[in-house]
Amino acid sequence: MRLALAIIATLGLCACGSHETTVTTPDVVVRHEARLPSTPGKHAPSLVAIENETPGELSTGTMLADVDSCATCHPDVAAQWSSSAHSFASFGNPIYRFDVELVRHDLGKTPSRHCGGCHDMPLMVDGLMTGDAPIPASDLRAHSGVTCRLCHGVQQTTHDGNGSYVWNAAPIDAPVLGDAASIAKHKKQVTTKVDTELCVGCHRGFLSPDMTMPVHLSGIDEPGNWRNSAYTGNGMARIDNVEKQNCIDCHMQRTQVSSAELGAKQGSVASHRFVGGHTWMAAMRGDTEQLKLTRAKLEGAASIDVAGARVVKDGKPGDWHLPADGAPVEPGTRLELDVVIRNLLVGHRFPGGVLDIQDTWVELELVDAKGKRIAASGLRHETDPNDEDTHVLRTLVVDKNGEVLERHEMGQFRTQVATQTLAPREAQAVRYAFDVPARIALPVAVNARLRHRARTLKMQAATCEAARTEEGKAFIAGARGARYVDFDPCKPQPVTLVAQTRIEIGAGAKISTARPAWERIYEHGMALGAMVVLRVPEAAAVLDVAYKLAPDARAKAMVAVQLGWVASKLGKLDTALARVKEARELLATTVAPGQPAPNPPVFDALTADVYMRLNKYKEAVAPAKSCTERAPSNASAWSVYARALVAVGDYTKALETARKGLELSPRDPDLLRSQATSLAALKDPQMEAAQNAYVRFRVPDEAAVLRIRCAKGEARCYRNRNPVQTIVLR
Repeated sequence: MRLALAIIATLGLCACGSHETTVTTPDVVVRHEARLPSTPGKHAPSLVAIENETPGELSTGTMLADVDSCATCHPDVAAQWSSSAHSFASFGNPIYRFDVELVRHDLGKTPSRHCGGCHDMPLMVDGLMTGDAPIPASDLRAHSGVTCRLCHGVQQTTHDGNGSYVWNAAPIDAPVLGDAASIAKHKKQVTTKVDTELCVGCHRGFLSPDMTMPVHLSGIDEPGNWRNSAYTGNGMARIDNVEKQNCIDCHMQRTQVSSAELGAKQGSVASHRFVGGHTWMAAMRGDTEQLKLTRAKLEGAASIDVAGARVVKDGKPGDWHLPADGAPVEPGTRLELDVVIRNLLVGHRFPGGVLDIQDTWVELELVDAKGKRIAASGLRHETDPNDEDTHVLRTLVVDKNGEVLERHEMGQFRTQVATQTLAPREAQAVRYAFDVPARIALPVAVNARLRHRARTLKMQAATCEAARTEEGKAFIAGARGARYVDFDPCKPQPVTLVAQTRIEIGAGAKISTARPAWERIYEHGMALGAMVVLRVPEAAAVLDVAYKLAPDARAKAMVAVQLGWVASKLGKLDTALARVKEARELLATTVAPGQPAPNPPVFDALTADVYMRLNKYKEAVAPAKSCTERAPSNASAWSVYARALVAVGDYTKALETARKGLELSPRDPDLLRSQATSLAALKDPQMEAAQNAYVRFRVPDEAAVLRIRCAKGEARCYRNRNPVQTIVLR
């Protein structure tokens, strides 16, 4: 696009002695600074940058792969790392090798550096990712993954992702024990420069045209979800009360070590096991300790509850029985049970990591008073790779034909169809329908379980098949030689029970008191808030009950805020604002006299939301601004504020606001659009670049068509069209 703009780059006064010249113009264009996403450099499409790289006796990749030198002084840390998923991030990992080889086959070797910047630095910096020869199966560089030298050499990161860090390749001096100056110099060299932000460069990822793909798709984003959460104090969805935590607090908890570990402080170190949710990686190489710790991390990370029940007669649903305990069971009717899952403890999405091949699922079974199972869902999922009738916490991704991809075939990704994984502290509901038979022995026990397996059975089958090829066998042998480990990706994956519950319904049922009723109903109503537009009365009706049962002012304020969100989604301005006011007043009573009243970001977020929905943009500006002040790390807050400013025509302020949001989320399409719109309105020379950035990183144009196509051909896609899906019990 050719732009005819009046541009004056510099305007000023110049004085020399008594001579004075004044330059004026009627059409001054003030230059503004756009915030554009980083572009790849030498190691494209990865965003890795390397400084101080000089030819030496050893290649840079060989130096990176060397862990033994560090283990001399840090034996316990090195041993911990050797059990971590980080240490098996490269081609020696059968799961990763299958995926990266798919990328290399579908897109080419150079695009595979998209993976290499985070998984294969020793290979990538030595040119092996793009060389003519195949990756050497016995080379240590193919079995080192993310090493000590890599993380402790990162100088800075950006919030872009895809390896957006600067790594210092300068040699690290080995310390001379007993020499204080030498030890101090070594510590200065290896101390991480960016603390919690160290994880950002690789735990945010996206696919883009830089990989020769026709679309841009956001993928893993643990840092973004964490920044937007209550764990940083930036959560905007609810009144919450959790202890602030960062990546290190959760995944590198301090652990006792031996006296031989010279990096210990008071006998402990931050664990370098990086325990998360990858049970399969530990199990396939027989690491029982890592598996035990990983399972312990998963158990209780989320909750499951049979939260509500209602009878449907002649197609007409009755009132909710809340909680579901003791709900009536009437022969000849349909019984609906709402199961609620909540992400309790995870500071990013649960399950996390690559979301399209996650396998966390719900099992529900009804057992009558005689011990006979009368209906169930999800029980086949553990062993049946073709099961599609189970609720799975997973993101469905489709190809150009709208068909669900099962094996993380990144080169064929075109859009996400549905995401059932849970953001931090979020709740979701799944509705199960049961046609009650004419004869049934009461009471009926309802058992609900949330179970986790690291990867789907179809993904495991593909990995197993690849591992049995000659090339696969060579890499497994290479791991045996380089790392002294044996991989067996074909043996059954461990399944972890994350959470379970049991209630009884029907005549004679026992009522559970394990959790407060108001809390269970509150989570149920919060989950139903996702479908307000489709079924207007449900969320409000459930939350009204929770409000009546709430035991104190704080609990009532929590429920009032959720009722406010329901009102906002329905466009009820006065009701939404009244709920915010009510919640503020309730919270104010929870503190001692003279102390400041709590003012969580959700109050301003909700107020701005209802004004924005009603196109009252002028009124939305103040609460939107206030929300960014209370949740400065939440990119969504900056996005709302920028859109409000654009709508009222304050383009200079909108541009400034969009830029602040883009510092946190550089490829957010809403923020990029606000920036481009503002620059265009200001007739700034950078508007074309900003518009191109928005077009490049917006949601794919064909996304809606592909979702419809998938819904027509796949039961899962059809079911996932609804925020609260219904599954008929078999």
